[in-house]
Order: sequence, then structure tokens, then C-alpha cells
Amino acid sequence: MQLTRFMTEFFRTVALATALLVGAFPQALFSQAAPQQPAAAPEAPPATPAPQQTPQQAPRSSTAASRDTGGATGQVISSAEGDYVLMPGDLVELSIFREPDLTSRSMIARDGTVQLPLLRETPLGGMTVRDARDMLAKLYGKKYLVNPQVYLNVVQFAQRKFTIIGQVARPGSYDLQGGQTLDLLEAIGMAGGFTRIADRSHLLIRRKSDAGTEIIKANAKRMAEGKVETIFVKPGDVISIGESWY
Repeated sequence: MQLTRFMTEFFRTVALATALLVGAFPQALFSQAAPQQPAAAPEAPPATPAPQQTPQQAPRSSTAASRDTGGATGQVISSAEGDYVLMPGDLVELSIFREPDLTSRSMIARDGTVQLPLLRETPLGGMTVRDARDMLAKLYGKKYLVNPQVYLNVVQFAQRKFTIIGQVARPGSYDLQGGQTLDLLEAIGMAGGFTRIADRSHLLIRRKSDAGTEIIKANAKRMAEGKVETIFVKPGDVISIGESWY
């Protein structure tokens, strides 16, 4: 009887333990299989926007400021050397030290004369700039001023051209700037040089003068070799280059 009661209690205890184990096993199994969720990172505080900088205007350079002349006029366009020979069509500017009322600009007429303050019609054409200054200083000093300091400049040269025709790459008329010295070979270079069939040994230059028309023969080949004297081009010259026969 006691054995029966003991066996009954034993089996009851075993059954209870088994039930407890069976109930706890799925929960433990689930807790091991379920992935662990990472802890959420704390949200960063919103960034404070940087203060907007107002662009500063760059200071004006001294170079730029010096170039801002307000459109001033009356500047000398070009200045001639003392040996330049004045000619009709040249625009000359006269100025005398400490005599602003006598400053003037005038163009030399076809007859070589120019209108100047106090002196009126004065011949300057055909004179060098240096000689013209000396002459004007004497004229003003003789009648009007004491030891005048005279300045004479060419502010615009007369339009002067020469023409080259025949066997050059670009025949035509070309400007000859006032005071510019240009020899025959340089003039041919301005026209693009000789063509393949050009006769370099026989060139003709037709030049007008007070005595009439002069024909000058030139040998550019020997001139390039330094065997003959260099010929300089003058305004109004017509240079003709023919074909070589061999």
C-alpha cells in the first residue's frame, strides 16, 4: 500500500517536471534564434546653419583707376622725330611754354603753308620738324615773345601710299606711315614676297618729283646680297616686277 502511494507520487513528480521542461523549451529556443535588434542610435541634433556671408566688392586697383581718364581728348596721337620732313596733309600742333593761348592745331595746305596764331600763313612744308621749330621760335621772338620755347609735333600724318604690281603674292597699294623708313626689299615683303616666276634682277620704280616722272631701275637680287646700294621707297612710288624669261 505504501509502495503504491510512493510510486504514484514519483510518477506525479516526473510528469510535473516534464511538463515544466516542455513549456520552457520553446521559449528558450525562440530567444536564441531571434536576431537581436541593434539599439537605435540617438538622433543627432539639427545642424545650425552657417551665417550667410555677404560677398565684398574687390577694391579698385590703382592701375584701373589710372586708366579712367573720363574720355579726355586732345592727346598727341603720334610724335615725329626732328628729321621728319613736313608735307601737305600733315596735322601739326604748336605749343609755346607758358603761352596756352597760342596753342593750335592746323593742317599743312597743298602749298606747304599753315595757319598759326599771330604769324598767320607760315610756310612749313618741305622743312624738317627741327628746322620748323627753330624758325618759329625766331619769328615769335622777333615780334611777340621774349626767348619763346616752341614745341611742334605732328599729331596726324598725311596719308601716304606706294603701289607694287606684277609678280608678288599680294599686289596693291600699301600705307607708308609718316616718318617710316622702308627700303625696297621690305616693301616687297609687305606684298607677300616674290612669286616663283618673278624677275628679281630687273625691277622698275616710277617716281614723281617736281621735275616730272623718274624711272629707277633696281636689282633686288644684288641688293639682298649687299652688292648694290639700298633703295628706299617714297610716297607715290609705283614698283613694277616682271616675269623671268628663264
